[in-house]
Amino acid sequence: MNLPNILSLTRLLLSPLMLFLEFYEAITLFIFLSITDAIDGYIARKFKQETNLGIVLDPIADKILLLTALYVFTYKFHIVPSSLLFFLLLRDGLILLGGIHMFLTKRIIPKSRPLGKLTTAYICVAIPLVVLFKVETMLYIGYSFILLSFLDYLMVYVRVINSKAEFTPNP
Repeated sequence: MNLPNILSLTRLLLSPLMLFLEFYEAITLFIFLSITDAIDGYIARKFKQETNLGIVLDPIADKILLLTALYVFTYKFHIVPSSLLFFLLLRDGLILLGGIHMFLTKRIIPKSRPLGKLTTAYICVAIPLVVLFKVETMLYIGYSFILLSFLDYLMVYVRVINSKAEFTPNP
């Protein structure tokens, strides 16, 4: 297992700890884990350490991190509106179902999309700004990113499902 995968696994395993922490501990852990996301992606690309495990593990760890943080800052600390959590949960659930369908029908493991990565990065920056400094306008931009990234994934899904190829390996 390489370093990017270890960082993703660490993010996956430590994210639920936010449920049991006090406010400043939870936001500190969130910021730390968000930084590991940036680091693992950089290392994987820079040193050509991208793996099939990482293609699956990294986005799952990202989703667990963001959904856990939004849950904590929505329901435990009552700072973030629940609509952001539900909007992101809906997007991620639909993307997951589409990815499973693509794998089952076309044997393709879909890779993360640049707009999806940008959305994750934006929300990782927006959450601390909203919860620490009450910069609520960041939330509205977050809704836009979530919607646009969903539409981007939807276009890929439609293109893949409508293609004639039965199997297209990932590079």
